Amino acid sequence: MAPAVWQIDNSDPAVAGQWRREHDSEPRQMLSSDRMGRWCLLLAFSGFLFAQNAAELTARFNRAAELQRKGAFEEAAHAYELLLEVAPRYAEAYANLGMVLSRLGRHQAAIEASRKAIELAPALTPARMNLGIAYYRAGQYDDAVTALRDYLSREPGSLQGTQLLGVSLFELGRDTEALPYLEEAVTQNSQDAAVLYSLGLVYLRQRNDRVFDLIKRLNASTEAKPAGHLLQGQYHLMQQDYERAIGELLEARRLNPLLPRLYYSLGLSYVKSAKYAEAIEAFEKELDLRPKDFSTHYYLAYSLEAAHRSDEALPRLQKALELEPQSPEGNALLGKILFEQGKTAEALPKLELAVKGDPQEPEKRFLLARVYQKLGRREDASREFAEVQRQKTEQLQKTQQYLEKEAGKKP
Repeated sequence: MAPAVWQIDNSDPAVAGQWRREHDSEPRQMLSSDRMGRWCLLLAFSGFLFAQNAAELTARFNRAAELQRKGAFEEAAHAYELLLEVAPRYAEAYANLGMVLSRLGRHQAAIEASRKAIELAPALTPARMNLGIAYYRAGQYDDAVTALRDYLSREPGSLQGTQLLGVSLFELGRDTEALPYLEEAVTQNSQDAAVLYSLGLVYLRQRNDRVFDLIKRLNASTEAKPAGHLLQGQYHLMQQDYERAIGELLEARRLNPLLPRLYYSLGLSYVKSAKYAEAIEAFEKELDLRPKDFSTHYYLAYSLEAAHRSDEALPRLQKALELEPQSPEGNALLGKILFEQGKTAEALPKLELAVKGDPQEPEKRFLLARVYQKLGRREDASREFAEVQRQKTEQLQKTQQYLEKEAGKKP
């Protein structure tokens, strides 16, 4: 979702303003005609030099912009950096440099360049869009949301700003906030596959049938078709039709192996099918793309443990818990592994934390009860076993009520 190259073709206003402040004031004393003549010649010569300098700066800026337009981003970045060495207050150059650095994957440097452009020229609105893009590409979605809201307050209705804000909110899991921006972008006839896919996945999470319209739109475009297969696969995954999910996701991989969350969805489909070797491979590939994703680290550890490779699962699980130390699922799995390794005392605090975080899940309580039992804490074990029985009975009753309700519906 890269912005089009934009260019400012006038001379450096900051440099021009500085020259005027230094030279526009009147002389403090009267000058003789001879001295006045020499002063006028000096002024004319200085003005000539400044005009030459301003023209040269503009020419250098335009050459860098042309490199950027051609996609020669390394050369463009170097040209902008050299320009800024001699014109350090050239806000437009900082703005374009930020855009180029973002395309090169140098996200923090892109953020700094865009922020410098805004500092030098607060009215330079495109720099605020560039800042949002840089934050988005760096995966700093909270900061992207802030920057993009700021941009849209100055450029309301911008399609690019609207769709990127929607996608950033979507990446944060803030579907309710993302929905109006994504819908507005699609209403403005956005053909961006990321926008169509994000809106489709929001509909899928909400179990909204409009997801099928988005799948159809994605599949209608050759460029967006891989995302259509991804979304269709995720639909089948939610419907617990794992074989069809795997088929759609494999087709998405064939068309575009770099789709976001593709390998995670594929790995989860394999886990649900008890195909742990395939799941491990898929989650490892997802981590190559998103190395700081908690869920992927967790499910990789889960798959390794299910494949009886607990020693390999432990470091993956510890990495997951570095990202989310309070995770009930992560602590429950760690407690289970430690308990099975005979490290009962070490397992106890992990399972207690897991049950505290997810008190309505009977499987976690059952593990905790077994640990209490192993440690000789019979009263605690009895309490937890009783609570497990109560929760399972309640779950069974709810299931029976649901099935009876479904059976009573008219065909």
